[in-house]
Amino acid sequence: SGSVWLKVEYSNLREGLSLQVTCLVCDNKSNTIEPFWDLSLEFPERYHCNGKETTCQYPCLLTEMLAKFTETEALEGKIYACDQCNTKRRKFSSKPVILTEAQKQLMVCRLPQVLRLHLKRFRWSGRNHREKIGVHVSFDQMLNMEPYCCRECLKSLAPDCFVYDLSAVVMHHGKGFGSGHYTAYCYNSEGGFWVHCNDSKLDMCTMEDVCKAQAYILFYTQRVTQANGQCRTSCLNLPPGRQLNSEVNCSS
Repeated sequence: SGSVWLKVEYSNLREGLSLQVTCLVCDNKSNTIEPFWDLSLEFPERYHCNGKETTCQYPCLLTEMLAKFTETEALEGKIYACDQCNTKRRKFSSKPVILTEAQKQLMVCRLPQVLRLHLKRFRWSGRNHREKIGVHVSFDQMLNMEPYCCRECLKSLAPDCFVYDLSAVVMHHGKGFGSGHYTAYCYNSEGGFWVHCNDSKLDMCTMEDVCKAQAYILFYTQRVTQANGQCRTSCLNLPPGRQLNSEVNCSS
């Protein structure tokens, strides 16, 4: 038996997020590009329960968490110093800076070859205690990132460049934030099968087993990458059953 491993090029993980702030007075938009290693996704408020409430019996969709990450958020009060609203004010003027109401939004503006999604299962409960959110997250083998991307930044990309295939799922076993055990499901692209990795123990498994996992970190590999302005097929070797038009739904 040979070793099974998932190769991750960390140089490909540091890509760009666009932080767009919109002034609600003049509608002027300010964009800032921020690097990221992964996307830390929060659970929608209705899933913040202790496991005994009926809401927790229903799975949370991964797409719900991505939508929450990229949703428009209003800034509290008049705290934004809009450049457009302050254009007539001189730099060294004694006049006070004009502050306005504004809203902000995060969008992906540069797609990585390997997308890492961190599901924020631990939340503060009290001053010094973190509680684990045990809700099952439903994720698919194929993920389309186009709805969560900045269209202005990526308008030249072909639709296939937004498609990702599931590569690995990391699970955290235990209730505590500072303790527990980690296992992972990893996809072997050369052999075309999934493996459950638990310390030194490796067991072959099915996609159905992967879908039942209580995911903590999800790895997705870009199916088609952009090089020199053109899209090319990713180095991920797709076996029969994972062709470019295939999709496995893990929702059921």
